Amino acid sequence: MLRVDALEVAYGDLQVVWRVSFQVPEDSIVAILGPNGAGKTTSLLALTGLLPVKAGSASFRGSSLIGMPTHQMVEHGLVMIPEERAAFASLTVQENLDLGAYTPRARATHADTMEEVYDTFPRLAERKSQLAGTLSGGERQMLAIGKALMARPELLILDEPSLGLAPIIVDHIFEVIRDIRDRGVSVLMVEQHLEMALESADYAYIMETGSIVTEGTGPELEADTRVQEAYLSL
Repeated sequence: MLRVDALEVAYGDLQVVWRVSFQVPEDSIVAILGPNGAGKTTSLLALTGLLPVKAGSASFRGSSLIGMPTHQMVEHGLVMIPEERAAFASLTVQENLDLGAYTPRARATHADTMEEVYDTFPRLAERKSQLAGTLSGGERQMLAIGKALMARPELLILDEPSLGLAPIIVDHIFEVIRDIRDRGVSVLMVEQHLEMALESADYAYIMETGSIVTEGTGPELEADTRVQEAYLSL
C-alpha cells in the first residue's frame, strides 16, 4: 500500500534522515519506534510533503508521493494526524468534524461517517456543541482521530498518538487504532511508547539517529535482547 525506499531528509546542510526504507501492507498497523530525535516525525513530514525530500522515493498504491501536493494525498486516501492534534479552537466539535470531510469523496458519505465517529467516540457526541478549545487532552486526541476518519482514509498516519495522555486514555486510543485496522484502514504510527505499540502493531521498525536499526513483528522485537535492554527496561 505504502512503500518508502532510501528516504533522505535534511534541514539545509544538516541531514537528519539517512536511507530509511519501510512498507505498510493492506489492513495492517505498522509502527516506527525509537527515542526522541531519531528522525521519526521528520520522515513523516517528508513523506506527506511538509518537508522537502533530499533523496529516495515514496509511493502510495503505486503513485509517487514525491512532489504531490498534500491536499491531493488526502483525496487519494492518505491522511495524517500531527503530534499537535490541531483543531480549530473557536469552532465546535461538530464543526471541526464537518471540516474533516472537505474532499468530494468524503462529502459523499458525510452523514454515515459522522455516525461512525460518534459511535467510536461517544464522548464527542456528548460534546458536539462544545468549543474544541475547551476539550481535555484526551478529548482533543479523540477529535483529531475523528476528524481524520471523516476524510475516509485508506491509510491513517498518526504521530505520537499517546503523547501526554493518561494511561486509561492511552489504552482506549490504542483500542481504537486496532479497531480502525479491523475496519480495513491501514495505520502507520510513530510512537515512543514502545511496549504498547509493539502489542498493537503487526510490524515495526526501530529508528536511531536517522536510520532504521532493526525491524520485525511485535513478538520478534519484544524478544530481542537489544530492544529489551535499550527500550523496554527489562
